[in-house]
Amino acid sequence: MTHRRAVLVGGVAAALTSARITPVQASRFPERPLRLVVPYPPGGGTDAFGRRVATRLGQELGQPVVVENKTGAAGAVGMLEVLRARPDGYSMVFGGASTHAIYPLIFAKPQYDPVEDFMPVALAGANTVCFIARNGVATDLPGLLGEARRVHGRLRLGSPGAGTFVHLAGEYLLHAAGGVEMLHVPYRGNGPAMVDLLAGNIDAVADTIVSGLQHHQEGRVRMLAVASLRRSPLAPDVPTVAEVLGLPHFETSLWSLLAVRRDTPAALIATLHAATRKALEATDFQAELRAAGIEPAPAMSPEEVGAYVRAEQAKWRPIVKATGVRME
Repeated sequence: MTHRRAVLVGGVAAALTSARITPVQASRFPERPLRLVVPYPPGGGTDAFGRRVATRLGQELGQPVVVENKTGAAGAVGMLEVLRARPDGYSMVFGGASTHAIYPLIFAKPQYDPVEDFMPVALAGANTVCFIARNGVATDLPGLLGEARRVHGRLRLGSPGAGTFVHLAGEYLLHAAGGVEMLHVPYRGNGPAMVDLLAGNIDAVADTIVSGLQHHQEGRVRMLAVASLRRSPLAPDVPTVAEVLGLPHFETSLWSLLAVRRDTPAALIATLHAATRKALEATDFQAELRAAGIEPAPAMSPEEVGAYVRAEQAKWRPIVKATGVRME
């Protein structure tokens, strides 16, 4: 734990020594609206997912769950917002792969520890990641990788920025395929990268399936493979990476979770977990999520989600190290 974060957490804990949650208070929880901090701007895929979950969770809890977008510092602003809040269950963060697995690996001096400072409430689901190529460069994923080998890394792989999840997803594919090299071209967001792909200025991108689906269906680009273990119902014609490369365990997805401060009373976490799982397991809600390109998460306890986060960090650590991405 960094000195800055130790001071922050220690000071907050001391201030709350006399504000313990009693059993009676826990039994009445929640008595007022809750908030779900989304550490990304409004309008994006994670924000839309978080708002869907917030609406359903509010229905289960009998209190509104209000979404607040707190952006900046690769998600750290939103994470710290919840870390500074009272550990009373009323403040949650809608984090995920970027804030919980990637952030502590790419920052030299992380401002929070997603494992030590936060306790998962529930894994919510995951946006399917896919690999897309411009027309003319390849008709399938083996063809793209073969062409990349042939031209010795001169094919251009676009991303929304160095160290972003989909950038690393692309690097993970190249690593799993035996160390294939492509030239990384970072952009300021997914939109500009897709515009240049459509214009033929780059050769491929990694993205979420929803971002590229319409362009694929219109024949403007070619979606080569999805990184899930099963084909997506949104694009059943697109094979999985596992199918076309013979990598049965290859899977990567932009997963999301709800989390609270680690020192939140267990009884409150249990209440939030039960309500979240009930919301996520509703048949109509699962259909709604899949229609948006999101695969609902399997039932996992908060402790199991914590183990999943640690496993994801271990999975991405060598990929991040190989890219050399490091931020101050």
